[in-house]
Amino acid sequence: MNINIPGIDIANAIKNSGSEELFTELLGDVYKLMDDKINRVESYLAQGDIQNYTVEVHALKTTCRMIGAMDLGEDFFTLEKLGKEGNVAEMKRLTPEILESFRALKPFLEPFAANTNAGKSNFDKYAISNILNALIKAVDDFDLAAAEEATKQLLSYDCNEELSANITALDKLVSNLDYDQAKEHALEILNSL
Repeated sequence: MNINIPGIDIANAIKNSGSEELFTELLGDVYKLMDDKINRVESYLAQGDIQNYTVEVHALKTTCRMIGAMDLGEDFFTLEKLGKEGNVAEMKRLTPEILESFRALKPFLEPFAANTNAGKSNFDKYAISNILNALIKAVDDFDLAAAEEATKQLLSYDCNEELSANITALDKLVSNLDYDQAKEHALEILNSL
C-alpha cells in the first residue's frame, strides 16, 4: 500500500504500530476521535482547567508519535511542558496553531475511517458474547491488537440501535486506550444481551 500523508513518517509509524494493517486501523481511529480531542483541549484551555488540558495534550503527543506525525508529537510535547509549568499565556498563544496543524490531517485520514465491511453479519447473541469475552481478556492482557480486532468483529454485526450505539462507544473507548472503561462497558453489554 502506498500511503502518503504530509508530515507523517510512514515507515516509522508502521514500525511503531507493529504492522501496516494496524497502522491503517490506527489512522482510522485517530480520524474518529480527532474532533472530540480537539474540542476537549480547546474547552479545557478556555476553562483554565490546566490539569485536564495537560492530560489531553499528553495523549495527543502519544497519538501523533504512534501515527508517525513526529513534528506534531513534538508540538504537543511542548504544550504538555507548558501545561506542567502552568504557562497559560504561552499555551493560549501556541495551542490554536498546533490544533490547526492536527486538524489539517483530517482529510488525509478520512479514507482509513471508512467502514470497510458493507455486508453485516446477522445478529448472533452467542457469537457476540464470545467476542465480548475475548475483548475483556485482551483488555486484561493489554493486548491492543486483539482488543481492536474484537471491536472490529463486533461492529460487523447487524444489531439493534441501542446495541449498535453501545458497541460504537466501546470501539471508541478501545481506540482511546481507556481500558478500564472499555472493560466495564463490555461487561455491561454482555449483561444486557
